[in-house]
Amino acid sequence: RLPDTIVIEDLHIDVRTKKVKRGDDNINLTAKEFRLLHYLARHNDAVLSREQILDNVWDINFDMNTNVVDVYINYLRKKIDKPYKEQLIHTVKGLGYTLKS
Repeated sequence: RLPDTIVIEDLHIDVRTKKVKRGDDNINLTAKEFRLLHYLARHNDAVLSREQILDNVWDINFDMNTNVVDVYINYLRKKIDKPYKEQLIHTVKGLGYTLKS
């Protein structure tokens, strides 16, 4: 059974209620942003390719040349990284993305 709450540094993801907090701040995410963040968090510290993310977060098949993953990673960064000193979402050039401290 997966935990109800995933904690990475000061980021708290409540899987049951779909609420996200960074420190004392509540962060409002769309359903797709939450699915993406949850997927990254479940694979904390692993580098996930765009293809893996597309296959597991989106329910439809996209052309692999789509930039939808990059767009949604940017949305998440604006909400959970940009306002804070420590960045949690990292790009691994040529490979994909990882969520780590």
